[in-house]
Amino acid sequence: MIKSFKIVIFNILTALFSLTANADGSAPWVGESLNELKCYGGGQAYGPFDYTQRASFKPNLEVVENFHFSSQVENLIKGQTGSLEGDLNYVLRAWPNHHRALLSIIHYQLNIDNKMMKAKLATPPECYLQRALNYSKRDYATFALYGYYLNKKGLKEKAASMYQKALKISPDNPKIGYSYSLLLLELNQKEEALAIAKKIYANGKAPDGLKNKLIKLGLWK
Repeated sequence: MIKSFKIVIFNILTALFSLTANADGSAPWVGESLNELKCYGGGQAYGPFDYTQRASFKPNLEVVENFHFSSQVENLIKGQTGSLEGDLNYVLRAWPNHHRALLSIIHYQLNIDNKMMKAKLATPPECYLQRALNYSKRDYATFALYGYYLNKKGLKEKAASMYQKALKISPDNPKIGYSYSLLLLELNQKEEALAIAKKIYANGKAPDGLKNKLIKLGLWK
């Protein structure tokens, strides 16, 4: 009964905000999955809105998150309005580059890969990520998330390409530089890894793990 009431309220709020929302272009499904299947993930029910511009669309973000992105959804415990996958899909259809939801769908797939969850996603993370980047082409955080995902999937060269694109947009970002430098060490590109590490440690605080690894390899002097 409570869930039905919440759904009714959500539909009313959705209709009201749809009258005033300034959606920034369309967000079509593009690209292919890692299995070379055409990406598809459902139609556009609400939005789309650019997560990098969320301060300008705060009411629209609150509508979606309040009904579909509770902490239990974000942490992959259970769905809120519907199924867990359904709630995440709704969030990402409305906000294609919602960084936290993208990270959740990535972890969902990784948990499936590691036999921690019994499920099969109708739309894989790479499709959400490609759609997000096609929609918001200078969102460095989404490029970094794609790099993280591809690295976890063992596609390290492709992951490096995504980190490169992220750093091209945000060259002084210490978190992205840190992750990229670690990946470069795995790819045996030691000099480039060192150059990036020197830059991020010079520009601000970063965890000691990367520096300690470089010291151990005899690279940091």
